[in-house]
Amino acid sequence: MTKFGPHIDRMTAYCTFCPKMCRFSCPAASAEGRETVTPWGMMRLLELAKDGSVALDDDVADAFFHCTGCRRCQTFCAHDNDVPRALWKARSWVVDSGFLPEAYQEMYQRFEEHQSPWDEAQAQIDDSPFDRDASVAYWPDCSTAAHSPELVGAIGRLLEKVLGEPVRLVRSEEAGRTPCCGFPLSAAGIESPEEIRDKRWPGFEGVHTVWTDCAALAAWNHPSSSWQLDDDDTPQMGHIFELLARRLPKIEPPDNPLDAADCLLHQSCYVTRQIDAKDLVDSIVSQITDTPPDKLAYGDDESPCCGGRVHYQVLEPEASDLASQKVVESLERNEGKERMVTTSSMCHHAMDEASEQDVVESLLRWVCEAYEVIS
Repeated sequence: MTKFGPHIDRMTAYCTFCPKMCRFSCPAASAEGRETVTPWGMMRLLELAKDGSVALDDDVADAFFHCTGCRRCQTFCAHDNDVPRALWKARSWVVDSGFLPEAYQEMYQRFEEHQSPWDEAQAQIDDSPFDRDASVAYWPDCSTAAHSPELVGAIGRLLEKVLGEPVRLVRSEEAGRTPCCGFPLSAAGIESPEEIRDKRWPGFEGVHTVWTDCAALAAWNHPSSSWQLDDDDTPQMGHIFELLARRLPKIEPPDNPLDAADCLLHQSCYVTRQIDAKDLVDSIVSQITDTPPDKLAYGDDESPCCGGRVHYQVLEPEASDLASQKVVESLERNEGKERMVTTSSMCHHAMDEASEQDVVESLLRWVCEAYEVIS
């Protein structure tokens, strides 16, 4: 019997005998329409595979890769089962056993070539607001750097404004670009967080604090997330929302607060459930709007996942798009709502691409606009 530890053994046992009460909550199950990729299906298969009742083959191994890590099923679980924690372990096991979906092999090559899960070359980033010698650094979400490069410089100016000191941009001097933190490789079971840190992270000499808008990177350093990085050597890391919620009330309020009465707020699952930042988001929104956006019918801990995490996008692009479309369609069910703002760059890109309506906006861009650090 494969050893996963008593905690995961207990979770798979509980899931095995559950009547699938969380099925509706799973973006992969909803988009793909297969029982195999429900939380129950994946955890039941893990229970059978780890005790040897079913042989590990390509089809069995593939099932474990269809969890986005959103943790929404946990919200509706009577046993508080952390399904992503178990399935991340399962992925590492099957990869070590020689099974890896072809889509992830291609993603791995992209990382090897240019330190990013994205195909396209990184656009030019305005690094003029940044100071290479600063002791505080900003590490952009790879989706921000790839798809909203103009926002990187604006966030640099915003951080300098709220901190009152210069900020360094995290870059790989060897590659000449802002690298991805490597989370998609960990989510695919290819490399552990510690291997990624040692192999792929740039140096942080002279840096004591790193702020990021990547919720996956922040989750590695958050005690209640589904995965943690065993690390005492790198600088303190936190999500930029932690800083903004603490510092925005201490600076001059925006001259022209935003009117978001026609908007719905989508709370990214990683921001909401992996790093528990929903209250921070509410605080930030209250600082920059005079009329705040309404939340989705399922809000806060129940906020739906858009399926936009890159490791799920590259594995199931059509299902990922469908999950994103379903979230954006919430606008149609809310009279007077014409826009949606999301708390994650990754979600922004995924929903924007899937909807093709130009109705999805970024909360960080809103903050930059409110404080006039972006044109």
